[in-house]
Amino acid sequence: MSTRKVEAITERLCGKAESATHGSRAATLLDEVLESWRNRPLGPIVYLYLDARYEKVRIDGQIRDATVLMASGMNPEGKRLILGVSVSLGEQELRWPEFLQSRWNEERQMCS
Repeated sequence: MSTRKVEAITERLCGKAESATHGSRAATLLDEVLESWRNRPLGPIVYLYLDARYEKVRIDGQIRDATVLMASGMNPEGKRLILGVSVSLGEQELRWPEFLQSRWNEERQMCS
């Protein structure tokens, strides 16, 4: 996410504009938190749910279709977890295997 977008979101949420430095720090912190979430160990998953939704997004002034793939699951204690999310443009039938294999390979490497 760009610093400018972080600044705009912060202004909307907080009601005031923040400095570019503040926006940059917030973007860096968000990147770190997201990276930590992406690389967390998943542990055992009892149920796996796969879902997709289609959204309209603006890219370079054009409205395009984007697909949001989401995997969620339930652990043995019954807690529902978001396991992964992927956003991409275009036809998505071929993206499911790539999406699932990327997370499975990361989990396998962490357990090795």
